[in-house]
Amino acid sequence: MAAAAKLSVSSQAFAALLDCCGTAAGDCDGLLFGRAARPTAPPSFSDDDDSGATSSAPTLSICITGHASLARPSSLSDALGRFQPYSPARPATVGFFSSRRSAARRPSMREVAVARSLSKSLALTHPLVFLLVAPSASSNLSIHSFDYRAFLLVDSRLFPTSLQVVNVGPGFRGQYHTFAAESPMPWLPRPPAKGFSIGDQKAMEGMMDAFGLGRVEALVASATGQATEVEEMYSGMLRRLERLAREAEGGKKLVRRQERKNILERRKIAGLE
Repeated sequence: MAAAAKLSVSSQAFAALLDCCGTAAGDCDGLLFGRAARPTAPPSFSDDDDSGATSSAPTLSICITGHASLARPSSLSDALGRFQPYSPARPATVGFFSSRRSAARRPSMREVAVARSLSKSLALTHPLVFLLVAPSASSNLSIHSFDYRAFLLVDSRLFPTSLQVVNVGPGFRGQYHTFAAESPMPWLPRPPAKGFSIGDQKAMEGMMDAFGLGRVEALVASATGQATEVEEMYSGMLRRLERLAREAEGGKKLVRRQERKNILERRKIAGLE
């Protein structure tokens, strides 16, 4: 029954949810936010395995992207297990979670009642998601562990289902295919060109040959021809280093010649020659 929907959660949202359950003073519960859709078939890529080219129709995909908790037990329902919203119902609500320390990974009668009431209150077009978390810690609080299990409400019954933690990788290409930015990237205007002083140009010439500050600015501002410009820049640096090496070698020869002259002069003064 629960295999009709694919349930996933982003790694960031899952880590935040576990941290909320682990740091709570006791048992807690809250709402799960996300999106549910029947994704279109992703485009085929040349490096894909041919064996997976033929696939069945895409199933319903439910992705958890966040949560909200009042950090106190039984905050989502009254004594009869009826859902009582603490804020206006959000369109992005896909289910709820419950954290019970050192508890069995199966829903209680109250949680089943909350799931039915919440499903009716939200009038969802997809199965309601219920995530049960059981945090535990060692005696000295040095090790924290979390047991969790996901359920889907189908025909007023909670069925266990698998939960995929979405990370970066080709296995989650469907997530990238359905991605849509909430706001466009802002336009970053190019700053006006700045004048360069003689000192800046001399400092650049001291590091490389035939590569002015104007070419450096063009290299940073434009993405075309960067490889050629970078190679030319390093070639200028190498030419500069070679010239400095030749000058240093020539300076050594002059020093040795002067040393020989000084030795001859000292011998003449001493009457050895």
